[in-house]
Amino acid sequence: MRGANAAIAGILGAALYNPVWTSAILTPYDFALGQTGFILLTVWKAPPWVIVVMTACGGITLGML
Repeated sequence: MRGANAAIAGILGAALYNPVWTSAILTPYDFALGQTGFILLTVWKAPPWVIVVMTACGGITLGML
């Protein structure tokens, strides 16, 4: 089972990287926005809906710059 879990995690990681990372993370500012959302979710245990709203507003702001 451990091998199957590791294989599935690798496939999911590859599936996330190709369409999401390569089309969404284009600048260091995009990376910082994504990293901020990840830290809010994992370290500060913020509600996911708050993170979605905050990163959406951040993305709109970055788009205007």
